[in-house]
Amino acid sequence: MPTTRRLLFRRFVPADLEMLHREIYSQPQVAAALSPTGILSIHNTEKILRQRLNHWQQHGFGTWALVDRQTQQLLGHCGLHYLAGTPEVELTYTIHPSYWKQGLATEAATAVLDWGFEQLNLSQIVAVTGPANAASQRVMQKLGMRYQKNMQYNGTEVVCYAVSRDEFCHRRSESQDLIIDDLLIDEDIWSNPLSSIPE
Repeated sequence: MPTTRRLLFRRFVPADLEMLHREIYSQPQVAAALSPTGILSIHNTEKILRQRLNHWQQHGFGTWALVDRQTQQLLGHCGLHYLAGTPEVELTYTIHPSYWKQGLATEAATAVLDWGFEQLNLSQIVAVTGPANAASQRVMQKLGMRYQKNMQYNGTEVVCYAVSRDEFCHRRSESQDLIIDDLLIDEDIWSNPLSSIPE
């Protein structure tokens, strides 16, 4: 599984439900990005968690819990899953608002992209976010992703970005400091609205 200087990745388990909801998904800024209503109940969180566990079981890959390496605090999630209704694999993650502006989203996402291309041998990985979420799009661009199109996803308009294996590897070879670049400058609060909400 991926690993980074500041983050540990582990598989979610059913016992994570209450902590995941209390510490992450009940945060207003997180719920606003993940839910069309701006609210995530414990019932919504349970559906999301079950969906993630099932994805791992069915496909052999999925979304990890992100844990602070020093404090062991749950910070959010990051991973890969099939974009609903398509054969595309999507990069998804959410970081607790208290940890925004520290470069953790870029750090986690870079490690996951690298894992997806190297371990799963994917040819392309996509990501979606709201059209007005400039910070999210900036992080996608930092990862070497390029704008593809606007699309409807779970009843909401999103912008879709993508990066190929060759593009990502080329970018990594050009800059070994991709994870460190602009850590404290960018908003770095990338999120995937609606991508995890069961229909």
